[in-house]
Amino acid sequence: MFTTARLLILAVCAAASNVNIHHRILVPGAPELPFVERGVIDNLRFQPSSTLSQHWLDFETALESLLSTPEVDLGRVLYQVALEREGADRDVSSVKLCHIPLITFESIILHTPHLAQNNAPYAINYFVTPIPDDGACPRLGSGLVSLPSPFQALSKLNTTIIHKADTQPPQPQLRTPPQLTAEGAPVQPPPEKSFVQKYWMYIVAVLFALLMTGGGSEEEGQSRAST
Repeated sequence: MFTTARLLILAVCAAASNVNIHHRILVPGAPELPFVERGVIDNLRFQPSSTLSQHWLDFETALESLLSTPEVDLGRVLYQVALEREGADRDVSSVKLCHIPLITFESIILHTPHLAQNNAPYAINYFVTPIPDDGACPRLGSGLVSLPSPFQALSKLNTTIIHKADTQPPQPQLRTPPQLTAEGAPVQPPPEKSFVQKYWMYIVAVLFALLMTGGGSEEEGQSRAST
């Protein structure tokens, strides 16, 4: 019985750790294409969809059709990767499609909540390298470079998966609020006592001792003179 319960717990944990990743190309101003599944992330391992190769062909066909119209600017076409979230819309991360043919590395960062019972990611970041510092598409002279298919480049890459938990900033050191009077004004602290007010009893004791000591010496001197 214990073994069966343990297997059920492991199965639930394994199911909770699976994250579905979707992708598409987006051309601003054109009808949006639907997202399709790119693969499943199981912990740090990415398992591509069994129909991923067909997706690349479909994207290629759709891109050629969209770019046939003069209104479409290749520099604005995006490749989007989306995180499927339970009970919420997809979280989407995008890169310019014109950078994809030259990349040598891609990574998917999944953001998970801090100290949450459910470790399901809530956000995604998609990174590819290299990309120019200014983010501009590769150009040759006055026009865009004639590049190979971006989807061929993606099909040859190994995707790196990174899980990143939220970190909490240090808590600020707050001071105790001042006490208020019935009128709402801050209670003023009592004025600081002077040196005499603080130590008058010691001063009186010292003066009394000096007076007593001085009086005894004078009486002793007068008694010696009379003899």
